[in-house]
Amino acid sequence: MRLFKNTISNLKHGFTLSEVLITLVIIGIVAALTIPTAINKYRKQELVTKLKKAYSTLYQGTNRIIAEDGNVTVWLNNIDAAYSRYLKYLSVARACGSGTGCFPQKNGTGTYKTLNNQNYNHNWDTDSSARKFVLADGIQVFLGGAGFSTQCQTGGDTCIRILVDTNGVKAPNQWGRDVFEFRLKNGGLYPHGCDITLDSYDGTKYTCKVLRENAMNY
Repeated sequence: MRLFKNTISNLKHGFTLSEVLITLVIIGIVAALTIPTAINKYRKQELVTKLKKAYSTLYQGTNRIIAEDGNVTVWLNNIDAAYSRYLKYLSVARACGSGTGCFPQKNGTGTYKTLNNQNYNHNWDTDSSARKFVLADGIQVFLGGAGFSTQCQTGGDTCIRILVDTNGVKAPNQWGRDVFEFRLKNGGLYPHGCDITLDSYDGTKYTCKVLRENAMNY
């Protein structure tokens, strides 16, 4: 009976202070290791969702243009032919044309980064050879890149490069994260990188990879 009472008495003492502190330290270490990984995974998936939305919007707009005006080579004889049609069929909040104001984060001191954290030193905002607009949901769109390709009219592959910043002026402003490229071709709109080897880690060719895998596995 006395042994039983002693056991009950010992159980009532609970954990010592040192045991509680050790437990809290272990919990803190586990949290420090797992929470940043979970946050990073969530942020990446959020960016994937934004890319999918940008692709869906541009894809549907392109298909509406083709349904109304015919295949790309029928009407695309300069970059303004594409620009005016996208303005017609997309919900556009700001149209900058060849002027500035649609990519303010790249005007002045701002700069885009590649996936391997190199400066991407092309001033999208002041590029007068391109055409630029911002959609109602904040997606920034840049038509041109290297300008209009006349090879499109003679059976060439890419007619116009379409670059997007899927979350507008918000960070990270980085290729392969929120900056991606599409190609307007004879058959419609295509994610860049589907038919090429990903031989660089700058993120400029990762659009197709992300959409195919539904993830940023890098």
